[in-house]
Amino acid sequence: MQKLYIADDNVEFAEYLAHVATRDGWETEICSNGLKLLERLRESDEPALLLVDINMPQMDGIEVISGIAALTRPMRLRFMTGGGAPSMEAAKLIAQARDIDVGDNMHKPLSRDLLRDVLQTEAGTLAQKQEQSM
Repeated sequence: MQKLYIADDNVEFAEYLAHVATRDGWETEICSNGLKLLERLRESDEPALLLVDINMPQMDGIEVISGIAALTRPMRLRFMTGGGAPSMEAAKLIAQARDIDVGDNMHKPLSRDLLRDVLQTEAGTLAQKQEQSM
């Protein structure tokens, strides 16, 4: 089972993402901000997909990049926002500069079909990462 962490302060949206992902066979965990995400990520070392909102209280998507870069577990990261694209593009460039594996950015709201396509693509990428780490 693939692991998905959703970091988003919009509870309804995060629950929607988790519901769709769970139905597609993912184990999901919702974190309301970047601090909680980093706490949860430190508890395990299995491959994981991270869907991270750019705008969150306490620690936003850009601030969380340093903490993610310090982890050694296999991960893929995708940023998402309901706001403007420049902040997501900046976050993606910063993450890539820190050698974090980042997929395409996603604009909210996400359709169920788009989310399912992303999850399917990322499942394949995570499986490859897991094989490489063995």
